Amino acid sequence: MKLPRLRRKGPPAAPLTSTQSGWLGAAILAAQLPQALHVPIWIAVLGCALVALRLWLASRDRARPGASVARIPSWALVIFAVAIAALLRASYGYLLGRDPSVAFLYVLVGVKFLESRTVRDGTLLVCLAAFLAITPFLFGQSPLAAAAALPALLLLGATLAALAARTPLAVAAAAPRRAVAQAGAMMLQGLPIALLLFVLFPRIAGPLWGVPQGARATTGLSDTMSPGMIAELTQEDSVALRADFAGAPPPPAQRYWRGPVMSRFDGRTWSASFVRPDGGLPTAGVRSVEYTITLEPNDRPWLFALELPSALPEMSTDTSPGDVVVSRDRQLVARRPVGQVLRYRQRSQLADSHPALPRDAMENLRLPPEANPRTRALAAQLRERHADDAAYVEAVLAHFRDNPFTYTLAPGTIHARDPVDGFLFESRRGFCEHYASAFAVLLRAAGIPARVVTGYQGGEFNRRGNYLIVRQSDAHAWVEAIVDGQWRRFDPTGAVSPLRIESGISGALPDALELPLFARLDAGFLKDAQLLFDALNHAWRRNVVGFDATRQRDVWRWLRLDPALPGQAVGAIAIAGAAWMGVVLGWLAWRRGRRERSAVLWSEVCARLARAGLPREAHEGPLAYTTRASRRWPDYAIAFGAIGEAYARLRYASVPAREREALLATLKRAVEVLPAPVALRGGA
Repeated sequence: MKLPRLRRKGPPAAPLTSTQSGWLGAAILAAQLPQALHVPIWIAVLGCALVALRLWLASRDRARPGASVARIPSWALVIFAVAIAALLRASYGYLLGRDPSVAFLYVLVGVKFLESRTVRDGTLLVCLAAFLAITPFLFGQSPLAAAAALPALLLLGATLAALAARTPLAVAAAAPRRAVAQAGAMMLQGLPIALLLFVLFPRIAGPLWGVPQGARATTGLSDTMSPGMIAELTQEDSVALRADFAGAPPPPAQRYWRGPVMSRFDGRTWSASFVRPDGGLPTAGVRSVEYTITLEPNDRPWLFALELPSALPEMSTDTSPGDVVVSRDRQLVARRPVGQVLRYRQRSQLADSHPALPRDAMENLRLPPEANPRTRALAAQLRERHADDAAYVEAVLAHFRDNPFTYTLAPGTIHARDPVDGFLFESRRGFCEHYASAFAVLLRAAGIPARVVTGYQGGEFNRRGNYLIVRQSDAHAWVEAIVDGQWRRFDPTGAVSPLRIESGISGALPDALELPLFARLDAGFLKDAQLLFDALNHAWRRNVVGFDATRQRDVWRWLRLDPALPGQAVGAIAIAGAAWMGVVLGWLAWRRGRRERSAVLWSEVCARLARAGLPREAHEGPLAYTTRASRRWPDYAIAFGAIGEAYARLRYASVPAREREALLATLKRAVEVLPAPVALRGGA
């Protein structure tokens, strides 16, 4: 006969109390709020609304104890989650990626909270909320992101304490102030170990996982340039890059940050040629400058360097976008777009010329056959008077200086078909892209190879952090032309507005109010506060986010550890971690002994009275027991009263440390007043 298998059933899961539900709701909201800036507004509102709905249902249940528990069916929540996934797919155009996945998790945490009924569900929800709390670091690793995650971590720790409460004493220990204080104390105790692991644990070359970020709107330079494009960037005061120099930064006139180089021209728009990674690096002749670039994400493959890069960048192993090459146009190009903050060390020569290759001339002479005829005629006239290339270039620059050209962000309407003609002969008002385009066309029309270089010019020195800030408003375009076998840099904008090169765009424009606030030279208190915050943010990125394997090896050498033997670092971590744990455990034992001193004294009182013939009943508290002892021995009523009052407050009340010491001293003196059990028996 086959006996039926008996399934062992564990104890039923404990239901969530109203206090525990409140802790869960607070922890989830603290995890959601920092991420609300990175998700669509309807997702942010919906996720928080789900949490609020669950808390409202819980309060409704408390108000109607006899009614059935309000509950949303699980099948309805599943349908709701699937519908949200479909909406996210339609909104983003894809579902498997960083942005839609984080948004989906944002809502799923609220859905899980709606169906949570037991402590086991609450524990799982804490894990999901903890993962949600770290997702803002997928979008940025600023000190604000770290500060925003701190409340969530504290509340998650306090929530775990509330979920673990099973007895009245444990519930009292999970009171809001005590639970948060306990979670904070545990975080502080673990902080030295976290710092130790951060400094000594071997760095991994690359992130732990790769998350496809998908398409997103970005501001910055493009690989094309047409009239008005760079002028639009002046309305952006966001940071493009920051530069830390080994010594003093170069003067403003030498701060040309080389970016996309454009050789193709269709009569209106300049565009970059195909990137050919066969460029050389200058080796001698001009003084080099060393600096470190912190490049903001731009979803473009190019990197920026002062002209001319004399070495390949030394990339941070944690943020490298792949191999970096120097193109034939002397541009630094990465294998992958820059999708996160990138730090790299760079060396450049502060030169305004470099050798040209024989094949460079042909591809930088092409012009549309019938475009801009008046510009061609002007080039022919100037060429007749200046046969020498260098003299012709100076004549073109003099044409810009001597005629009433205006440097402005509002050039007005320019001839749509022949924009260079319209600029040179009609409006004579333009921004750097207008001057660079017209200058390059005039040179090509005269048979001088020329191309447009875009990038940034200048930068603002932040004295609070001793580094240079280059903003999107510093975007600039200039020209390179082959003269005497050398590519030479010419900036026609400087011929019209020298202040643009020496003082930046804010000093060049007659009305600086045309620029955004932080792009102005003097923006008052708000600008000073922004520079202070930027310095703090840059220090965080440089010393925390930018702590790569190279800097870690330097720390190892300073600690006399061999980088080739990671076992030494692991051993150092183990020894230091064990030492710190010993310190923490010893301090906790000492503190527990101080706190339990009152329990020891109370036990001594109970034992002494029991031997004197008055044992304490199991149900009897300290106040009731000492009151009974006072009636038995009225001569010592004052001592018994002090003992009962002091111990009750020490055991059950939350008192400050200074008052606790005074109560403990009172308890000790009162116990010393009591005679021995034999004397008590004789005096009864």
